[in-house]
Amino acid sequence: MSRLLIIEDEASLRDDLIAFLEAKGYSLTGAGTLAEARQHLARTAFELVVLDLGLPDGHGVQLLTEIRAQRGLHCGVVVLTSHQDMEDKLQALEAGSDAYLVKHASLREIEYTIRNVLKRVPVSVPQVAPGWTLDQRGRVLIAPGGQRVPLTPKELTFMALLVGTDVCDHDRLAAGLGDGGDFNSSSLTTLVRRLRHKVEEQTGEEPPIRAIYGKGYGFAAPLSVR
Repeated sequence: MSRLLIIEDEASLRDDLIAFLEAKGYSLTGAGTLAEARQHLARTAFELVVLDLGLPDGHGVQLLTEIRAQRGLHCGVVVLTSHQDMEDKLQALEAGSDAYLVKHASLREIEYTIRNVLKRVPVSVPQVAPGWTLDQRGRVLIAPGGQRVPLTPKELTFMALLVGTDVCDHDRLAAGLGDGGDFNSSSLTTLVRRLRHKVEEQTGEEPPIRAIYGKGYGFAAPLSVR
C-alpha cells in the first residue's frame, strides 16, 4: 500500500481527494500548511506527495526543493494547484516535480497521474532519518540519538509555541510565556540562550531552534510532537 501525503489548505478539496484515493487502496495523510507537512515528512517515508503551491505559510516550491534534497527520487511529487501561469509550472518542474496538474483536473485524472508517477519511484524507499521529538507529557526534548533533555515549564511552553508554524513572532512568544506578568525581549533571549546551551551540552547536537532576525523563532530541524 503506497503512502501518500496530500498538502492542500482547502479542507473540502483535501478531504474529497483523501476519500477518493483511500477507496483506491492508498494510505493517506493530509496537511494544510508547510509546517504541518514537514512534521509528517519527518516521521513517515511517503512514496508520493500531492502538493499545492499556494499555502498559508509559504510557497509549495520551497517544500518541493526540500523533498528533492532529502529524498532524491525516492518520493514522487505531483503538483496540484490553481496556479496556471507558465512561470509557476516551469519553476515547479525545474525544482523536481514529476507532474503538474491544475485544480480543474478530475479525481480520476489525478489518480491516474499518481499511479503513473509511482511506477517511476524506486521500490526500495530509504527510511527517514530520526529527528527531534518533543514529549510534552514527559516534559523532555528527545534528540535524534535518543538523549533526553528535561525541560522547565517555560522551556516546554516555548517549544510548544513553535509547533505548527514556520516562525513564531516575539509578541506571541511573550504573551504565551508571560503568565500575566512582564516577559520582555531580553527575557526571551535569555531563555533561548540557556535552552540552546543546555541542549547542546546534554546531547552534543546542534539545538533544533533557529532565530529569524526581526521576526521570531522557529525550528531548524524536523521535530515531532507527542
